[in-house]
Amino acid sequence: MTPVVLLVVALSTERRALQGLLQERRLQPFRGRPAVRGRLAGRDTLLVQAGIGRDRARDTVASAAWEFDVEAAWSLGFAGALGERLRPGDLVFPAAVLDEAEVGGVPLAADYSHAVVCSALRRASLPIDPGSLLTSPTILRTPEAKRAAGRRSGAVAAEMEAAGVARAARDLGIPWAALKAIVDAVDDPLPLSLAACTTPQGDMRWRSLLVGAREGWGFWRSLRPLARASRRARRALRQGLEVAFPAWAALTAF
Repeated sequence: MTPVVLLVVALSTERRALQGLLQERRLQPFRGRPAVRGRLAGRDTLLVQAGIGRDRARDTVASAAWEFDVEAAWSLGFAGALGERLRPGDLVFPAAVLDEAEVGGVPLAADYSHAVVCSALRRASLPIDPGSLLTSPTILRTPEAKRAAGRRSGAVAAEMEAAGVARAARDLGIPWAALKAIVDAVDDPLPLSLAACTTPQGDMRWRSLLVGAREGWGFWRSLRPLARASRRARRALRQGLEVAFPAWAALTAF
């Protein structure tokens, strides 16, 4: 089998932001999940929309290993800041991932390629933070929840999937990496309606958006800042992967 690098995202918006980077791309659904096969920096890649949460991310990597010669796995997507130094559109390429669902768990440390990729991102003048990333079992919606998680863990940002990818990769004995773009700053609250607008599989729940729209201007006003920040995060994520992946690929020739 041809070696494949697995690129794992949670949301359809993340997948669409990145799939245009793949050359020779073609749709290749994977076990009911939307997926795109192609080449990136000369490597055969499979970009999979795994859905929301660490368990879906972990299962996707483990399942892919049954069907492909998976040589490495990347966790890509959005994250929220847990401290003052990160703003929407900033990137996190973490030196370690912490799994909040495992009390007393050992941080999952990045491999030797981490410093080289961070240097490449800085040379490209991209705003990059190499601090630890927290994988949370729930959305950290309020500034208070985000600040508390930052104090508790020491992480600079939080999301919901990277630990699943990292643990599955560790179990398989393959390299892993995570690249996340900040959507919400630490003091930016997330709307209560956010979770209802996305399915567990990571697709937009259009019916919920229509129901919310009937509530009037207040609903759209709560989502507008998030929509602007999401556009910045999508651009940053794409730019970051354009730089990070070739730097990593050049260092990790299989």
